[in-house]
Parts: sequence; C-alpha cells; structure tokens
Amino acid sequence: MPLKYSIFTILKRPPVPMKNPVELMLPVGTREMFYAAVHNGADAVYFGVPHWNARGRTEDFSFDDVREMIRYARLRGVRTFLAMNILIFEREIEKLPEFLEAVIQLEPDAFIIQDVGLARMVKAIAPAQEIHASTQMTIASAEALRMAQKLGFQRCVLARELSISQIQSIHSETSLELEVFVHGALCVSYSGQCLTSENFGGRSANRGQCAQSCRLPYHLFVDGIEKDLHGKTYLFSPRDLCAIPTLDKLREIGVSAFKVEGRLKSPEYVAAVASAYRSQIDTGHISSAEQDALETLFSRGLYTGWLEGVNHQALVEGSFSNHHGQYLGTVVDIDRHYILVKSKLKPLLGDGILFEPAEKGNSAGARLYGVEQSPEGLILQFGMDFDTRKVEPGMKVFRNDSPTLEKELRKTFTGRENEKHIPIRIVLEGAPGTKLKLTLNDSAGHQVTVESEEPLEAAKTERDPGERCTKELSGLAATAYQSENIDVRVSHTAFVQDKLLRTLRQEAVLALDNARLQWNVMDISAARGKALLEKARTKAAAQKNADNKPTEITVLVRRPEQIEALEGQAIQKVIMDFDWGVDSEKPMARIRELGFKAGMATLRIHKPGENHYLRRLLELRPDFALVRNLGSLAVLAEKGIPLVGDYSLNATNSLSAEWFLEQGLETLHPSLDLNSEQLMELLHAAGGEPFEIAIHQYMPAFHMEHCIFAAALTQATGFPECGKICCEHKVEILDHKGARHFLESDAECRNTLFVGKPQSALKLLPQLKAAGVRKYRLEMLDDTPEVVRTKVRLYAEAIHGELDLDAAIRLVGVQEKYGVSEGQLFNGETWQDRKKG
Repeated sequence: MPLKYSIFTILKRPPVPMKNPVELMLPVGTREMFYAAVHNGADAVYFGVPHWNARGRTEDFSFDDVREMIRYARLRGVRTFLAMNILIFEREIEKLPEFLEAVIQLEPDAFIIQDVGLARMVKAIAPAQEIHASTQMTIASAEALRMAQKLGFQRCVLARELSISQIQSIHSETSLELEVFVHGALCVSYSGQCLTSENFGGRSANRGQCAQSCRLPYHLFVDGIEKDLHGKTYLFSPRDLCAIPTLDKLREIGVSAFKVEGRLKSPEYVAAVASAYRSQIDTGHISSAEQDALETLFSRGLYTGWLEGVNHQALVEGSFSNHHGQYLGTVVDIDRHYILVKSKLKPLLGDGILFEPAEKGNSAGARLYGVEQSPEGLILQFGMDFDTRKVEPGMKVFRNDSPTLEKELRKTFTGRENEKHIPIRIVLEGAPGTKLKLTLNDSAGHQVTVESEEPLEAAKTERDPGERCTKELSGLAATAYQSENIDVRVSHTAFVQDKLLRTLRQEAVLALDNARLQWNVMDISAARGKALLEKARTKAAAQKNADNKPTEITVLVRRPEQIEALEGQAIQKVIMDFDWGVDSEKPMARIRELGFKAGMATLRIHKPGENHYLRRLLELRPDFALVRNLGSLAVLAEKGIPLVGDYSLNATNSLSAEWFLEQGLETLHPSLDLNSEQLMELLHAAGGEPFEIAIHQYMPAFHMEHCIFAAALTQATGFPECGKICCEHKVEILDHKGARHFLESDAECRNTLFVGKPQSALKLLPQLKAAGVRKYRLEMLDDTPEVVRTKVRLYAEAIHGELDLDAAIRLVGVQEKYGVSEGQLFNGETWQDRKKG
C-alpha cells in the first residue's frame, strides 16, 4: 500500500532545562576520532576546515567528508565547529570569498577564528553565521571581549592562563558565551603570542605549524654561569591540563563550553577523555578505570594548569617533556627475573612499563609479561630480551601503554551496539476504516507524523497487535534513534501488515531525520566578501600620500638609563617599556626635554585586575601609547591619547589592518609572522603610510605567564614569595642549537624569551620606502647606553640615506653580543604539511 505524508510538523519545544548546562567539546583529527567523540558523550566536536587545517599532521577532510560528518553529528544532537584559527595573508584573503561561501553551505554550527580579517569576511558573506573567537586571539579580559563582540563573535575561547576567579570576573561583565580548555596539552606561551617555532624552526604556530620548541631541553645561565638544573632541563614544558577537579566550579560561574585539546591524539584518547568528562559532568565523579585511562593513554602528568592560580613550581615538572602515562611508584629492588615496585596500582599484562631516573640518566622500558601483588609491592616480570640491569632502585615507574585498555576503548566507537542513539517516543494509531498513523517525538521538540494512504481493513480474527507492532517499530539499530517508549493504540479488530509497519517506520525515520537536519536559512553571498575587501583596498589607495610625509624614527627603550643615549639623535619618538616598579614620570619628562615625543607601552596581555596600569598611563598623559592587546585598545580608544598598534595584534591582511585602524589606532605594526614577501603584499594592498615597521628588534619567542626566574631560581610558587628575583639577575637560555637567548620579565611577572640575535630589516629598507612606509622603529633590550647610542646613530643614518646599508648592517652587527640576523623576514620557504588523506 503506497504511503503519503498527511502531516509533517516540526514543533520546536524548549529542551528540558538542566542546572547550568554546559557543552563538552572534543577534538577531531580523523574519522575514527569523530566517531569516538560522538559515541562517547561529546556535545560538540571541532575539526579543521578543508585545505585550511591548522593541525598539519591531521587528516585533511574533503567537502564531502565534512558534509557527511555534520549530518551524522546533527542527527545525534552533536554540534560541529570548523576550526580556521590561523592568520590569513593578503594573497590568500582575496581567494577566500568563493571558498567560504562553499564551506558555509556545508552548514557548520560555527567557525573558530583567530584572524580579524577572516572574521569580517565570514560575517560579510553570511551575516547569520555563528563565529567563535579562538584562544589564538589571546583574549583574557572582559574589555577584550567587547572588541570581539564588535566583530560579531558569539563565543570566546579564553586564554588558558586564566584562573577560575578571573574567568568568573570576565563572565560577570559580558553577555558572550565563554569556552574554556579543560584537558590536554598546555602551551607554555600565550596562544597567538608564541613566535618560537617561527624563530627557531621557520614554522609559524599562528599557521598551525608549531614545532613544539617548548618540549625541548634547555640550559640556564645566571649572570653568565650555567646553573645545575639537576636533570630538570625541560624548562618550558608544562604538565598536561586536567580540569576535572574544577568542572563543577567552572559550570557554576557560567562557563558555556568545556574544550578538550588533542586533534593530533588517537581515537582511543578521545574516547577515554570524552567518557571521563561526560561522567564528571553528569554524575559529579569519574571511576577509577576512567582515571586510569586518562593517565595511561597520554599524559605528561595531569594538573589543573592555571585554573587554581599560579604555581610556578607545579606547572612544569622539568625532567621530561614526552608522554609518560600513569605513575605507578618507585623501584625498590631488582633481580634478573623481576623488578619490585612500591605501588598500590596494578597494571595489566601486556602494558608498556617505563622506568625513569630521578634526575640524570637513561630511561628504560619494556612490555609487562607477568605481575603479582606482594606485601612489599608489585612484582613485575618482563621478557628475556629486557635487561633488568638498566633499572636502578629509586627509579620512577610509569604505565604508558595498554593494548588491553585501547582494545576496550575501540569497542566504544567501532561496534554498532555502542553507537549513540537519540531516544524517541513512538505512537501508532489505527482502527478499521481509518488510516494507520505513526508519530515520532524526540526530546528536542521535533515531532513528525506519517500515515498510510488507505484506511485499514478489518481483521478476520480479532487479536491484540501490540507485541507484533512493538517489535517491528523498535527495529531502529541502523538509524540515529532508539525507542524510549512505544505506545500502540491500534484496534484489535484492525488488520495491519508487517510490510506496512516497516515502510511506515522507514518513512517516519526519514521525516524525523529531515526535521533534525533542518538548518538556519542563511543569506550567503561571496560577492559581499569581495566587495568588503575591494572597499578596504580602495580606501587604502585613496589615502596613499606617504611621499608627502616625513620619515619618523621611534626608539623603544626598556631601561631608563638608555634614554640619555638618545640625546642629539635624529629620531622623533621614544617608547618606554619598563619592568616592574620602574616609574615612568621622570623618564617621560627627560624624553620631552630631549625634544622627543614620549610614549608608553601597555603590557602584552590584559587580564582582570590589571587596569591600574592603564589608569597610571592615563594619569601620566604620554604623547601616545603603544597598544599590544584588544583589552587595552578597548580601554584607551576614547581617552584622547594617540594610539599605536603593536605586532602582537597580529594584523596580516588589509581587512584586519583596516579594522584595527578604525578602532582608533593611528599607526599599526604588522604581525611578525609575515616574511618580507608577505609583508610587501600587505603594504601594497593596504598602503604603507599607516604602518610602522621595526627595522631592528630582538624577536620575542615565548611570552609566558610561567616565570622561569621564580621556578628555577627560587622555591616560590609566585609573587611576592619570589622576592623579585628577576630584578637581581640576568638570565640567558641556551637552546639545542647552541644559541643563547635573553629572558626578561614584565610588570606582571610574565616572562618573554627574546631571541639572542636581533633581527635587522635594513636590507628591506628600499622596498619599504617604495611601498610608502615612513615610520620605523628600533627596539632596545638590555643594551648599555653606549651601545644604544651607537646603534641608533647607525640606523638613523642608514634610514636617512646618509650611510650605505651594507656598511650599516656590518657596523650594527659589531655592537651585538651574538651578532645580528635577518630572522624570518627573508625566509621564503613554505613548510609542507604532512597530512593524512
């Protein structure tokens, strides 16, 4: 009997209210990871945009892959977010409108975005498209969130360096949704502010190509003498984040989403983390087995990160940087055939066991062949190929691999019996002379009804159809649903064919699928994206009048004593970027006495409770301010002080540059992620006149909340217990290539590792002038006044055409402790992603 839809209604009822609902979001780097997340409790998943994946070693999904995954997840009530959280260069942004139009048509729930220009482009193409501000935007205050809200962001992934109390403060001052990382690897540097990979390996973290320089060993020199770190040479490698002890508090203060890091991890890892966090969210606790899985599958030691406040002694363990797994205990005794370990935990046969020395020495590992519990501890036995003489008493013992555990976890996303199904209520109604009607309802408020085309006939024999109909209607294993309740209201006198029931069920399921897959009707137009870009470029072209502008040189000083070296120099401006406790009032007066404009730099990060720095700046009324973050820009934009934007704002294309300039900046420094070719493309598109270029600077590598001074030179957890040790010593870091770098602290105890060889852009000077750039900056670090005087004179003469460029470069290099480099400016190589698929 053919069918037709007689009723197809979608009743949008509000979901069942829950106490402080929160979204659990899992990472996806492969299709298996996707299924592992969906079937183990994820409320949302995130994965890379095709061809723009910010994780080079993950699978690069096709458009068809993305479409299928979005459909599969949406049917099961799981949201999908597309990560495009990288900086976009000028030549790339002009090719994006058609691409974005096609991606938006795949119907993702939201895009995760770092680049301001990209955010503007997406909102121009599809104004209704939801976008989320990536943690790469370094947003750490409510003021910064106001700037993000201007761009149309509905949610912000906060910087990971915030404590619970700081997150609570931010939440109280914003209407935006807040997303917080709760599990996975921690970056030691603020996301979006790490240039270490760029400087040490030619691979930009802001382009998803992090070389993980933070996981390498380093040597520490204090006042020129190497300090014995007792094997703890992994100075910049934090323990992994595990926020399970703080989830209830995070939910109470209003966090909207819990995010897990790990698009490069395994599907088993995703399954384990999803399951554990689902349990904690839903029941308030996790089982010991779930805890074991979290530690065993991947862990550098689990810790709550910055959520419970700063603790420089606990954040970085220091003796290793790779996966170690679950800590079992310490070695007590060794024999040719067994190793005795003091431990209350019992690993499984076949597990991988790792032995680590307490300080210096070599690690050892083997697969477990036998294990017994004795009063003295665990007796571990290994194969004949393992030399137990490699192990010594006192060594730490870890369980860092478990085939048995992984096998069990794989079942959660490979077996149909473990698939996630949406509970539905089923009602079947019919009587002789009426049409058989089937209605499906889900908890999200969708209701669909289908019915037979012809009325039911009377049965020859009266009987109860309930059991037979229930069995047929519950056959939903191949669908996204499972029956929560089946109500059969069919007359005992009606004749109902099994084939009719199956067909009716299939049609109803299809109708419910369509209802659940219905998406927002969006007005999508690539033409609007093109128009936005063309408008920005046309506006820039109309303002090109740099030939009429005089050359302007600004010197950034970090020590008050450096100011005297500027007397009589052919410069125009001076920026004060001083450390903790250094007052700027007298130095500012001296700068003005020397005939220069005096500027003050904001901190690179802006967090709750730090507006007193900005209030002090406003009290002193400098001639201009160097703005380094969105929060400071929001505070200072309407205070009447001329503003200059720094490289940390990460402007890499004409759309991002235009937006920052529209927020009140008079001048903007492009992102340091740009090489010379990319920089010139930006300048030609946006005009060189509003840009300032640092022609000499010590490149910032790590910018960290973690204080190496306190961690390595004291036993203090933070300030003031550290006794301001940073003010007493000069610290240098020696990397694996034998190069030394300078460590500096700022007024909030944040550390910056500056590359030892400063970058000089003198070779680029003719091109910069031709592009209309007239503003140049020279940045000092720990230079003596004599060196400052010489360097500034040489650069000023070169910029003004009074000294040959080659001679200037040679003479400047003589002044530098470790020479001078061209940094990444003239690196034209493109790092090749080694993607799967």
